[in-house]
Amino acid sequence: MSGDLEGVVLKPRSYQLRLVDHLTKHNGIVYLPTGSGKTFVALLTLKRFSQDMDKRLENGGKRALFMCNTVELARQQMVAVQRHTNLTVGFYVGDQGVDEWTRGQWSDEIQDHQVLVGTAQVFLDLFTQSHMTLSSVSVVIMDECHHGTGHHPYHEFMRLFLCAEKNKALPRVVGLSGVLIKGNEIKQVVKKLKELEITYRGNIITVSDTEEMENVMLYSTKPKEYLITYPSQERVFLVTQSIQSQIQQFFATLDLMDIGVQPVRRSKSLQCQRDPQKKSSIKQLFNDFLFQLQEYGIYAASIAIISLIVEFDLKRRQAETLSLKLMHRTAMSLCEKIRHLLVQKLRDMTDEDDDPDDKVNTEEVILSFSTPKVQRFLQYLKTTFANKDPKDICCLVFVERRYTCKCIYGLLLNFIDSTPELRNVLTPQFMVGRNSISQDFESVLDRKYQKSAIQQFREGNANLMICSSVLEEGIDVQACNYVLILDPLKTFNMYVQTKGRARSNNASFVLFSSELDRGKISQQIAQYRTAHAEIAEYLKDRVLERTEPEMYEVKQHFQDVIQPFINEHGAVLLPSSALILLHRYCQSMPTDAFGFVIPWISSLQEDQRKILFGDCARSKEVVSIQLPLNSKLKNTIYSDPMDSVKAAKVSAAFKACKLLYQLGELNERFLPITLKERVAAIADVHFEHWKKYGDDVTATVRKDAPKIVRNYKTDCPAEFYDARPRVGELCYAYEIFLEPQFESCDYTEHMYVNLRTPRNYAILMRNKLPRLAEMPLFSNQGKLHVRVANEPLKVVIQSSEQLELLHQFHGMVFRDLLKIWQPFFVLDRRSKENSYLVVPLILDADQQKCIDWPLVTKFQRLPQAEHSSVHQRKQQTAPRPEDFEGKIVSQWYANFEQKRMLVTKVHRELTPLSLMEQNHQDKTYYEFTMSKYGNHIGDVVHKDKFMIEVRELTDQLNFYVQNRGKSSAKSKARAKIILIPELCFNYEFPGDLWLKLIFLPSILRRMHFLLHAEALRKRFNTYLNLHLLPFNGSDYMPKPLEIDFSLKRNVDPMGNVIPTDDVEEPKSLLEPMPTKSLEMSMGSLEITELENSWQTYMEPVDLSRKLLSAYPVELDYYYKFTMGQVAKLEKMEFEDREYWTESQFKMPKGNIYGSGTPTMINTNLAALMPSTPTVQGAVKPLAILQKTVSGKHITPAEQGEFLAAITSSSTADVYDMERLEILGDSFLKLSATLYLANKYSDWNEGTLTQVKSKLVSNRNLLYCLSDTDIPKRISTILFTPRYTWLPPSISLPHNVLALWRENPELAVMVGPHNLRDLALGEEESMVSGHCSDINYNNFVEGCRANAQSHHAGADFSAEVNFCVGLVTIPDKVIADTLEALLGVIVKNYGLQHAFRMLEYFKICRADIGKPLTQLLDLELGGSKMRANVNTTEIDGFLINHHHLENNLGYTFKDRGYLLQALTHPSFPTNRITGCYQELEFIGDAILDFLISAYIFENNTKMNPGALTDLRSALVNNTTLACICVRHRLHFFILAENAKLAESIAKFVQFQESQRHRVTNHVRILLEEADVQSTTLDLDDDLDMTDLKNALKSISHEEEKNDPPKGDFNMSTNVDVPKALGDVLEALIAAIYLDCRDLQRTWEVIFNLFKPELEEFTRNVPINAIRQLTEHKHANPVFSSPIIDQDNMMVSCQFTCMEKSIKVYGFGSNKNQAKLAAAKHALQKLSKCDA
Repeated sequence: MSGDLEGVVLKPRSYQLRLVDHLTKHNGIVYLPTGSGKTFVALLTLKRFSQDMDKRLENGGKRALFMCNTVELARQQMVAVQRHTNLTVGFYVGDQGVDEWTRGQWSDEIQDHQVLVGTAQVFLDLFTQSHMTLSSVSVVIMDECHHGTGHHPYHEFMRLFLCAEKNKALPRVVGLSGVLIKGNEIKQVVKKLKELEITYRGNIITVSDTEEMENVMLYSTKPKEYLITYPSQERVFLVTQSIQSQIQQFFATLDLMDIGVQPVRRSKSLQCQRDPQKKSSIKQLFNDFLFQLQEYGIYAASIAIISLIVEFDLKRRQAETLSLKLMHRTAMSLCEKIRHLLVQKLRDMTDEDDDPDDKVNTEEVILSFSTPKVQRFLQYLKTTFANKDPKDICCLVFVERRYTCKCIYGLLLNFIDSTPELRNVLTPQFMVGRNSISQDFESVLDRKYQKSAIQQFREGNANLMICSSVLEEGIDVQACNYVLILDPLKTFNMYVQTKGRARSNNASFVLFSSELDRGKISQQIAQYRTAHAEIAEYLKDRVLERTEPEMYEVKQHFQDVIQPFINEHGAVLLPSSALILLHRYCQSMPTDAFGFVIPWISSLQEDQRKILFGDCARSKEVVSIQLPLNSKLKNTIYSDPMDSVKAAKVSAAFKACKLLYQLGELNERFLPITLKERVAAIADVHFEHWKKYGDDVTATVRKDAPKIVRNYKTDCPAEFYDARPRVGELCYAYEIFLEPQFESCDYTEHMYVNLRTPRNYAILMRNKLPRLAEMPLFSNQGKLHVRVANEPLKVVIQSSEQLELLHQFHGMVFRDLLKIWQPFFVLDRRSKENSYLVVPLILDADQQKCIDWPLVTKFQRLPQAEHSSVHQRKQQTAPRPEDFEGKIVSQWYANFEQKRMLVTKVHRELTPLSLMEQNHQDKTYYEFTMSKYGNHIGDVVHKDKFMIEVRELTDQLNFYVQNRGKSSAKSKARAKIILIPELCFNYEFPGDLWLKLIFLPSILRRMHFLLHAEALRKRFNTYLNLHLLPFNGSDYMPKPLEIDFSLKRNVDPMGNVIPTDDVEEPKSLLEPMPTKSLEMSMGSLEITELENSWQTYMEPVDLSRKLLSAYPVELDYYYKFTMGQVAKLEKMEFEDREYWTESQFKMPKGNIYGSGTPTMINTNLAALMPSTPTVQGAVKPLAILQKTVSGKHITPAEQGEFLAAITSSSTADVYDMERLEILGDSFLKLSATLYLANKYSDWNEGTLTQVKSKLVSNRNLLYCLSDTDIPKRISTILFTPRYTWLPPSISLPHNVLALWRENPELAVMVGPHNLRDLALGEEESMVSGHCSDINYNNFVEGCRANAQSHHAGADFSAEVNFCVGLVTIPDKVIADTLEALLGVIVKNYGLQHAFRMLEYFKICRADIGKPLTQLLDLELGGSKMRANVNTTEIDGFLINHHHLENNLGYTFKDRGYLLQALTHPSFPTNRITGCYQELEFIGDAILDFLISAYIFENNTKMNPGALTDLRSALVNNTTLACICVRHRLHFFILAENAKLAESIAKFVQFQESQRHRVTNHVRILLEEADVQSTTLDLDDDLDMTDLKNALKSISHEEEKNDPPKGDFNMSTNVDVPKALGDVLEALIAAIYLDCRDLQRTWEVIFNLFKPELEEFTRNVPINAIRQLTEHKHANPVFSSPIIDQDNMMVSCQFTCMEKSIKVYGFGSNKNQAKLAAAKHALQKLSKCDA
């Protein structure tokens, strides 16, 4: 059609210009025969209307629309517009997912593009959803506009002109057509043409006079027409008849086949039921085959049958159920048989029977086994084209059916091959229309093959194209010189279009017809020609100057029974689009793989019509629509009585859509409301605090989003702020007691004795402290308890000199004694954060403690150790024993002046000349020392004096964790060190005080966070009104801090965590399983965009073009490729249903995890439970629940628990938040669930789940907690006092500190090296606290220079933050803290109080009159529905419900809950309660919370990681499914779905092979939620026999009582049906709602889960990801997730049998997808390990 556009510059022909002139003034339908440049007229018109196209719409800009009828045409027109205009073009077809686009996306598209090209439906939606108004369009061009009749989108689009606002400019309408008439409507030409003009509000315009007409005809096509006839009688082969009768027989059996419950399909008029699709498609294929056999003969049929075999094989592999597989397999075997018969027949011609099959492909065989028609056709080809130049040939062959194309193509290939005259002349290709709209692999492949076929034809690589009707319209192929019509032409359109293809000069247009039909065809052609003439006649009067259709004509034409519905936003709901919309709405509902959600549409009988509408409706049609169970619209909708079923369907659907719009299920554009919109709608209620942090809850998380590191100011406890003592005011000195908890022995004695002396220290401050918990510390000698005195010593400082003395002493302690001093520290006298002082205490004469002033005065600085020469020592007085007792010394002569030692004993009985003990017994102390250090010492002066025994003091300053030191260290300490006193430097500082001061940093830091914890404790108690309880108020005595023994931690002397040596060996992955042969795994393919994303070499062979040579392997690959999935294994019938009639409800008894191997459940064994209710003794109540019920059980929330809750695991302390966080996390899930189910009871479960996950997401918790001051109080840093701790009353120089306040840009650049370069003098650091100006300026310069040096861009915050009171905390830690705090409240105060904390943190807001404490009294949306239903109606659905209640161990008061919990979404008849989804949502959270509470209370020694694993092992879907099946609950599920039933049956059978245990094999089964349809399974095909044997082997084992060998090969790929777990969760919710008692609910859960609770606690299952990473040879690597709408995909590459294999996992979030990938990999490994 636009073939003539290939030229570079197009010159407008005169008639085209005249048409364009007309179109600038009026609407019009341009009628020009094919090939006379309609497209060009359109392009010229676009240019004329382009004046406002470069403006934005709001400034009065305009856009142009170019609508097409098919995607292919749209592509072609887009290329034309791009090639011949300078306008920007946008291209929109349904395949691109434009339906999902948001308003924003559309408005961008509309701003950016001036001409929008696309298919009509897309544009219709664009306007009905009011993304754009008609007034902003300048011109609309509709290609092939003769389609615009009936409800075609063209026609509906023109209807919108009536809905447009008054007085706004409407766009110019330009129709293009080469035919004017649709199909065969050649009877009332004139009437049809008139209607067309009215529809498009313009006249049909063509050329004004005959001369011009001639002109057009010159430009246009005039081929010669031939009619070739062939004899009508033909030989009838017996084989043909036998094949026909066999196919008929097969049809008869097919009708009787039971293929399970398929969706009911009604005929269009809803009168009769159609065959289920699966059957009718088989019949269709066979009928097609028979057609080929009849029309083209045996030879063609022998090719066609292969095509069928291929189809059926693919279908068989795709079949979801066993019965469908069987059906396709039967069809296949019939085809095989037919092919055999046909080939036999062809062989009759050849001489020997044992010739290869190719022998039959000779010209002679082909001709003799073809029908006269084909013979004629082949002869024509041979005579016409023999030995021509292939370049001169361009031939199109039209056939009627898609299949014929492939078949004739195959036949031609062989014919050309066997005919030398044609061998190098003809190259055939074929093309068929697209049969599927759906975007699957096959259609994409098809399109790709099509494209390459057309490409070849255009480029002349192929010169004979066989095509079905697809090429009639618009596909652009260059001028052809031969058009052959092989099958009779059916319509006028086909005639005009096909003839229009013969475009070159002296082209031939050849029709084939049998002699019998010759007359008929001639007559038909004559009719067609008259129609052509009539159109010409009609148009003759239609010269350009005519009046346009009147408005009243237009209105009459669009007169409609149902008026469109326009909402207040200007969007239009057209009746014709209501049905599609309804289906789209249903697809947006949540469902599992088995609940197909479609509206149920049925036609009413006469009597029902009469009841509803009275007698008038008797002759009319009425249709009812029911929406799926989980829709908000529960009632049945009836249409108005209409004349036809079609109209009635539209009427009902239209009503339903209007109702959905009123219910808020459709948005203002009449589209189903998406999750995003739902979340956005409530964002202001629940998520407004996100905006403060520049985040939006509806924004998708980009996976490459930069990690924002958040800094928090560290908060100083109120008691420590402005605490500096003041002269003359009363101050408080809190003494700190250290009490050893270890026995005194040789090794520990010095510690033991010195810690218990009366000399001590206190912290002196202006403020009073609350009572603080006693805390544990660990020295090398053992554990100590540290207590802060409850009652302080009252002190008044007399003068500022005294205060200065104290401050200098305080500085000395940290600087000289503990050496926690950086060169940039100064004494801080500002009385800001942490401004207390450390003072020494001593007993006075009256045995009262007081400040030790002499010590303070003496030690303003610690003396420096110095060398002394022999000469100096001679001058000095001799050392005296009493000066050394209990003092601290260091050896100046050795290289450790740094090593401080405590004198533990003075040996007056020894002298330097005494002999040594132990190893060096032959030497005296003097000789030994001289031999080692002689040249340092010179000589010892006082050789007759005493000796001293010393112990080294530890360098460690972090004493939080027990140091598992090596024993050698202890023995070293035990070896006595005896020194010569003269050679030691004596600091004269009291040793006991020094020893106690070593623990000071650890104590002060812990006090800091304890005070924070205490503040939170008071704050929360007050908020909850629990501060009035005596044990929480003034009487509160904090319990000592508890060590959390579930944390295994070791610390090296530097305070760093070291890994434990005793890491357990990873367990073997799985008991090996018998394997079939190993298969190489084929990568799963993802289509990301329309053009193909896979590499060409991965593409399967194009089957239809290589039919005859396709090998089974290629077939197999093609199938895997197109499915994107390896076939599921043969499914099998569950034969032994009858088996179970006797005992199907009974449950296995005894300990199923016992060490013995209890026999398989077998009906002839009495190993079944007697049918009595399963009550197994009383269940221990959960403490948390008792606290919820009554105040009696409440325990005070301890200071220590709050401390743990604000301590992250990175601090490596003996307690942290992890355990509490597990409890808080499940509580949060529970409360969010109850809260949402209460507040939005009419939402569906998918939306609720989505909003819930947003509500409990780390991001939400982060922002909630950031609104409080708690993040500033969290302890996250490993305590390393020498590097990252700022001691009290010490700071940076004040002018340097001011930088962070006054010049933050510069402060960011400060590095630790700049601070060290400050090199403060004594005056600056000890006295003024300021840094001198010259120093300060150098410092600032240094910082600025960082930007240029190698430090550029470095982040120093980690090393500098601590000096300025900042701390970096990962977002997750903050979220965890919130959960842990909730955990503390739940654990001690129960649920009710914890619900109130949600309001404190602003996670949930209470509604008026509905305090959060009432969350547990929730009302269900569904219960409103069944207020007036009587129990007999409910029991009508619940057959044998007492068996179910027995197995559950609970009897229902209101069985409505039970019924709802059992109703699967695919069960349409229960309209009383709706389906189980809303119950499942609640049950999931209740179960999760109760199980978490149980394992939290009962496993205090289990570490948090294992607790989390244990919890997920207990509540994951697989375990739930196993428990559901073990208690036989699956028999009661109400569902109508063959696939689900079969999937459950298969799982049940697998579970029986596993003796109903949750084994490792079960754990790595994939839930169907994990597996999208693209993952690869293991063996794609087990033979039926293999399968039967596998099953047999299971049943044999039962008979022989052997333990099962797990012979149920992994490859029989069992899925865990999600429905089983869902039903169990729903039942739990039903029980709770029925009894409103969590304790009772817990009893039921406990009895259901007891075996797993016991087994898993003993032996925690590792989750699949860890299992895989710990596997010896796997070395898995996970990819980062690929996001596709709401799904994520993660691939995992691992090694198996020294090959690298890649598998894929899918899930709704990253972790789920990763887990699925890991399970997948484990399944593969378990086969290899065998």
